[in-house]
Amino acid sequence: MTLEKFILDLKDDSRPLKHAALVRLSSLTGEEFGDFRTEWISFTETRRFQIIEKLVDLVEDNIEVDCSILFRMGLADTSDSVREYAVKGLWETDDRVIIRPLINMIKKDPSSKVRIATATLLLKFSELAQQGKLLSRDEERIRNVLLEIVGDEEEEIDVRRRAIEALGCFSSEEIEGILQEAYDSDSLRMKQSAIYAMGRSSDDRWLPFLISDMKDEDASIRYEAVNACGYLGDENLVPSIIDMTEDEDVQVQVAAVQALGNIGGSLAKQALMRTLNTGDQSLEEAAEEAISTIDFDDDPLGFRFQI
Repeated sequence: MTLEKFILDLKDDSRPLKHAALVRLSSLTGEEFGDFRTEWISFTETRRFQIIEKLVDLVEDNIEVDCSILFRMGLADTSDSVREYAVKGLWETDDRVIIRPLINMIKKDPSSKVRIATATLLLKFSELAQQGKLLSRDEERIRNVLLEIVGDEEEEIDVRRRAIEALGCFSSEEIEGILQEAYDSDSLRMKQSAIYAMGRSSDDRWLPFLISDMKDEDASIRYEAVNACGYLGDENLVPSIIDMTEDEDVQVQVAAVQALGNIGGSLAKQALMRTLNTGDQSLEEAAEEAISTIDFDDDPLGFRFQI
């Protein structure tokens, strides 16, 4: 099928989107992509969203498929929904070229849903900065825009929350103060985000807060606290996290199992082995994955060297 015919069929709202068509989209050559981009604006908004949404699913199910060029195109779309899903589709990319447009979007995009998605994606780049995998100027740009968003009292709370979560990857007295203020606020959602950020901080100073919050009466707080403990990775927390595998809330139980997998160690693995016999499918699946994580960390090549 010629590219022209392919685009005409793709543009037709009455035709279902087929997997083969999406795969072909992901493999367009440079010249073909130029032709497709020219035609893109003539697609209906509904069709553009259908395509971007399906491409996000395609990338999630097939890690070898790269649709980043299509998602980058979608960042400039006139449709709020297309832009939102284009941002979500870029989660797997670590190309610094998208940092500048993301910064512009979180500051200026008229859709709060797009700004929320953008702040969430900036969390990934914040983690890369924390790992020393970004240029210092990119790290500074990201940190500064996140601070700007958090300090904007007129910004919607969910955008500010996501910015706080991303700020947890950076370290300064100002950011510690932001996390503490969010933690102490009357907003449950703000406290959840503060706890999430504490887990990304690699800072043991937050451990007393998290240990206390694992006993909170609110399941959402216990959930965030257990997750955060898993990310901090302190093996001294393993006994407390093991207790959380018997929490009354199933989501908290699953979070505890995942946290044990993140922390690792023989005690965590023993507890996970016991969890395999609970009879709860979601819990057992989480335990199997956590055990695999521990086994891989212990022996990443899949075998033991004999000395």
